Amino acid sequence: MAIGREDVEILKPRIDKREYRRIVLRNSLQVLLISDLDTDKCAASMNVGVGSFCDPDGLEGLAHFFGSTNAFTASEMTNYFFDVNTGCFEEALDRFAQFFIKPLMSADATMREIKAVDFENQKNQHYSLSMNSQRNKSLTNMIDSSKW
Repeated sequence: MAIGREDVEILKPRIDKREYRRIVLRNSLQVLLISDLDTDKCAASMNVGVGSFCDPDGLEGLAHFFGSTNAFTASEMTNYFFDVNTGCFEEALDRFAQFFIKPLMSADATMREIKAVDFENQKNQHYSLSMNSQRNKSLTNMIDSSKW
């Protein structure tokens, strides 16, 4: 599965007893493997270099549309993740991979996600208005106090 293992130094705190290894897959995906014998969970995460700054005009929320449950969207990237009990990891990892290989875009799921994105956008607009108002108030106070 892996075509190469690039020797890179992975820096970690001295108290970190986990083992780390970096590999590169045939499709050029870079993978960081972390082994922790003291846990009963397995997890995976995939980071994609596309975030909300990449949304086309008129399709705000598109990046979030493809990353909301067990994921988060930032301005320049989206991260997908999951964790399961150790005995279920291989099956869960295959399901996780299928999301990227052949996502199921059923009409019901698409409509639910559109509503969720719209709801979050409406909530964020209110937050943005409050933040803008607070910023403007602060700037006004700074300008007024600088006159005297």
